[in-house]
Amino acid sequence: MPQTFELVLTGFDFPRKLPRRKANFRFVADVRYVNGRGEHDTEHSVLPDLDRFWECDPERSSAPEFVRGPEKGKSASLDMSRVDDWDRLVLLVRGDSVHSVQFKVLDVNRSDGWDRMRRALGDVVAALIGRARASIPEKAWVASDSLGTAASDLESSLVARLAGGDQPLFRGSTALSAPGEYEVSGEGTEGRYSIRCRLDVRPD
Repeated sequence: MPQTFELVLTGFDFPRKLPRRKANFRFVADVRYVNGRGEHDTEHSVLPDLDRFWECDPERSSAPEFVRGPEKGKSASLDMSRVDDWDRLVLLVRGDSVHSVQFKVLDVNRSDGWDRMRRALGDVVAALIGRARASIPEKAWVASDSLGTAASDLESSLVARLAGGDQPLFRGSTALSAPGEYEVSGEGTEGRYSIRCRLDVRPD
């Protein structure tokens, strides 16, 4: 029986020595799951979205998107009290189970042709990836490759380009075996990154 799974961001730490010009972030999340037909599928989400980013440059603390939080040791963090519930939502997906999530942390401090395309197409693309999929009836799901490999990797690459980056500051993944708290962490540009999230099952 398919269930609705909700994946929510609960925290983010990044290297304190990351240059200020790189300390404005956008995430791309790829979630692999088993759909209502028993096949592996993949959905993608951009946080906070294609038109905004999380500002963590200390010299821009007056910006409305500024969300830099406390520093401890070699790490800085997002102040999650500044991140509203809508922006904490990684993905809502309906299926039999969730397999894993991969996060890419992007530095979006640049302006080029992709930024112009994103501004023109952002609303359309955002409507097609991630957040609205839970409302699509099961009979409307389209077939995809059963292992979630080549086609979903291409989608993820295109979404990452639209989100503003080719080379992530950090990339990491973890299995999602059951509802609960999870952490994706590892070495990236200038040091260690940690993304914390929670998987819940929403009541039908």
